[in-house]
Amino acid sequence: MTVDHPIDLDRTDRRIIQCLLDNASLSNAELADRVGLTAAPLSRRLARLYNSGIIRQAVIIDAARVGLGLQAYVEITLDRTTPQVGDRFIQMVGRLPEVVEIHAVAGDFDFLLKISVRDMADYKRLIWQEFDHLAEIKTIRSTMVFDSPKMSYGHLPE
Repeated sequence: MTVDHPIDLDRTDRRIIQCLLDNASLSNAELADRVGLTAAPLSRRLARLYNSGIIRQAVIIDAARVGLGLQAYVEITLDRTTPQVGDRFIQMVGRLPEVVEIHAVAGDFDFLLKISVRDMADYKRLIWQEFDHLAEIKTIRSTMVFDSPKMSYGHLPE
């Protein structure tokens, strides 16, 4: 998603967003109380923040608790870096449920993927069976995640 220009946020918008970053399960009544608004103005502000795409709602799964004990970051270098090849790669790996994030990057490789699988055998299956079908891939380099002591889903610039 590209944005032509940043959207101006006032102090109350920033307080709403910070409260949601701290605890996204707050009810509208609790959120309104914390930012000093009544229900109607809070609802209008939330609608504007959602409609503008500044905030989005998502469900985060604790991978280990559902049996996905191995997370990895995978650096992919494509054989050719044309828009058509990149788009085809994104379409193909985007269909794989084990690929939970796709990032097009600049640097030594073309894409950074986050993978979530049961174990090393499942990871091997993914790489050898699923990724093997993608002729566009030149190199694959993996980094296994031991622990994620901090995970954040954004912050507001000052």
